[in-house]
Amino acid sequence: MPISLRNRREDRPWTLKEWIQGYPIGHPSHPMFVHFPIAFYLAVLVFDVMAVIEPNAGLMQANIYLLIMAAIATVILVVTGLIDWFGMVKGSSKRRLATQHLLVQVTAALFFQSTLLLRLGDRGVSEPEPLWLILEAIGYVIIGLGQYLGGVLVYERGMRVSTGGTAD
Repeated sequence: MPISLRNRREDRPWTLKEWIQGYPIGHPSHPMFVHFPIAFYLAVLVFDVMAVIEPNAGLMQANIYLLIMAAIATVILVVTGLIDWFGMVKGSSKRRLATQHLLVQVTAALFFQSTLLLRLGDRGVSEPEPLWLILEAIGYVIIGLGQYLGGVLVYERGMRVSTGGTAD
């Protein structure tokens, strides 16, 4: 589906909220961005494990950049997710589940971003501190739980799933 610059049903331009939600491209934007911080956080953990096996200052420096990119991507996800969240019915089971998903994912991000703060003082090291690995491993387990909750929202509860399209 091509990008539509106007809401054709209502013959008007899309609102900022609709752009952020992904309406001009025909599907929700939040799921499109989910993969980025998850991949960045996984790469951080993998690079740290690799640096334990074979110390490498380049991997440690790359992790600082990965954590910064993950923080930026997380902000995008929080914005797109909150816009969807505000559109949910207050007190609904979907909104409660979305709140849990949000809190779990932000908690996971805090575990990873705490390692960024710890790393900034040790930028020249060639291997990770054990605390970094512990925080990242805990963070990744928490991310898995958050992803599960997000999957329940979409695949079991039908959050932002359009069923009005044509059958293939």
